Amino acid sequence: MGPVSFLHKDQKLSTWKGELSKMTHLQAGLSPETIEKARLELNENPDVLHQDIQQVRDMIITRPDIGFLRTDDAFILRFLRARKFHQADAFRLLAQYFQYRQLNLDMFKNFKADDPGIKRALIDGFPGVLENRDHYGRKILLLFAANWDQSR
Repeated sequence: MGPVSFLHKDQKLSTWKGELSKMTHLQAGLSPETIEKARLELNENPDVLHQDIQQVRDMIITRPDIGFLRTDDAFILRFLRARKFHQADAFRLLAQYFQYRQLNLDMFKNFKADDPGIKRALIDGFPGVLENRDHYGRKILLLFAANWDQSR
């Protein structure tokens, strides 16, 4: 595959040739098909990607009551994608995420794979990640509810 860049709405993926310079580091490793899908379905635009991220980051000061532990580009991008690049909705989700973590500290402290409870859940097969990906290249997560012993 050749260099990947932003496709305009009237361009077809199969006929489009672009420049690598428009692809951001946050899109590196994505296939041209995935970038096109993100543009069409999520309104992701590499020309304004960093501005979108900065707009969400600028909203953080409006909520001094929440400890935002991560504000790096890649982390904020997850929330923008989850809310189809509507900055206010992405910020609301980001705030809810950190607020929930603050209110439930006991659930998240020492949250490591070697924790006995976590280790037991992993050994029981809950959850499982398939080796192969779906036709969009996404990882597939399985929850084996039958293996889950709630009495422990």
